[in-house]
Amino acid sequence: MAMSDAHTRRIAAMPTQLDTATTRLTVSALVFLRVAFGLWMLWHEALEKVQHWTPETLPRIIGGWTRGEVGYPFYQSLLRSVAAPNADFFRVLVTSWELVFALCVIAGLGIRVVAPIQIFANLNYILAKTYSSPQANLDRLTIMILVVLFLVSAGRYWGVDGYLRRRFPRLSWL
Repeated sequence: MAMSDAHTRRIAAMPTQLDTATTRLTVSALVFLRVAFGLWMLWHEALEKVQHWTPETLPRIIGGWTRGEVGYPFYQSLLRSVAAPNADFFRVLVTSWELVFALCVIAGLGIRVVAPIQIFANLNYILAKTYSSPQANLDRLTIMILVVLFLVSAGRYWGVDGYLRRRFPRLSWL
């Protein structure tokens, strides 16, 4: 049975995406999640470290992680041999990285690049604290949020990634 031309045109005219209100709500929710998470990272992680970390802070934190009886022995050994001797470098690296990361998330810049790097950082924090530790709760939550931001490429929506993607079509992976 052949379809009429009117029926074919009607099917072709049907929206292929969700209705506009739902799409707008979803995009707004993603933008809110991205910006709110970025502001939280900026305020509670990056700026706290910039303002309060002294040269003695990170060695004290690493010392606590390596002396704990609960920690993973392989990771405690890594902290003692790599992180502790280079604590000044890691203090600057972590502080600078979290500041840059938070600003990128807020602006929606390079989400698919910065999210995996921060997931790696949070996995290291979890290994230092142990997975089951209540102190690792925020690290696990951060990883879940970052996975969502990465999968939906949250910077495409009202962010620099979206502008770059439209301006330079070869950056379709953004």
